[in-house]
Amino acid sequence: MKRRLLIEGERVQDIGYRMFLLNLASEHNLTGFQARNIGKRAVESLYEGEDEFVRAFEAEVREMMPEGAQVDRIQFEDYDGPVKDIEKFRSYFTTLQLGKMIEVGLIMIQKQDETLNELRAFREESKQNQQLMIQKQDETLNELKGVREDLKSILDERLAALERDVALIKERLGIK
Repeated sequence: MKRRLLIEGERVQDIGYRMFLLNLASEHNLTGFQARNIGKRAVESLYEGEDEFVRAFEAEVREMMPEGAQVDRIQFEDYDGPVKDIEKFRSYFTTLQLGKMIEVGLIMIQKQDETLNELRAFREESKQNQQLMIQKQDETLNELKGVREDLKSILDERLAALERDVALIKERLGIK
């Protein structure tokens, strides 16, 4: 039995629907299978196998879908054209997906390199800012030390004057 499946919805592509269908077809011992994206909102599958296996496959397709799929309509109909051998489609599809993975991997490496360069620049800028902060901190500490020295000499002079004054008062009062 040969059949055609059309799945339409807001989110049926770029979520693994074709791989999902291929795995279901394998689990149900279908002999022929192929799937493709149509436009931006549909996935089409052509498949063949013994009647009972085809019916079981269709029952599961009605009940299950990949995580994140948003399906509006599932349509089954008879089909009389050619259908690829399931293993030939699996080989073709695996190669296709590996090609996509390579493209994505190269993009990820490029983004990673850009991010690393940004981090290096940020680290260098942070080092420079840290050096400036340390320099300002040292300047501030030296200034505070100078103020402390000035205050110490002023306070020492005042304390000496107070001690003299107290000594004079004691002398006049006759206290020793």
